[in-house]
Amino acid sequence: MKIFNFCIALLFALSLCISVPVSSVAASAVDKASKTTTQSTKSMKDAVTAVNVNTADEEMLTQLPGVGPATASAIVKYRKANGNFKSANDLLNVKGIGEKTLAKMKPFLNF
Repeated sequence: MKIFNFCIALLFALSLCISVPVSSVAASAVDKASKTTTQSTKSMKDAVTAVNVNTADEEMLTQLPGVGPATASAIVKYRKANGNFKSANDLLNVKGIGEKTLAKMKPFLNF
């Protein structure tokens, strides 16, 4: 579903750059798809509530954007070995978390 929404969003973005006569049926389909993509993004953010990285288990951590099972496991291992995280930047010390992943996670982090 995510790939489908991404493709529709990409087509919509490209359609803004190209001036080609489009039938009203196709135009309404693109408009509907862009609204669906926006709603999906909003519902994903609503679905993921703040996660306390100092108490969350691996399953809960995988709910964070950009965090899969391997990264969740690495977070838990790092936390056990080094103690609680004091700030979001401490997560940069965890294998598999870089600046981009941290930026995706930050809005959903608690300490």
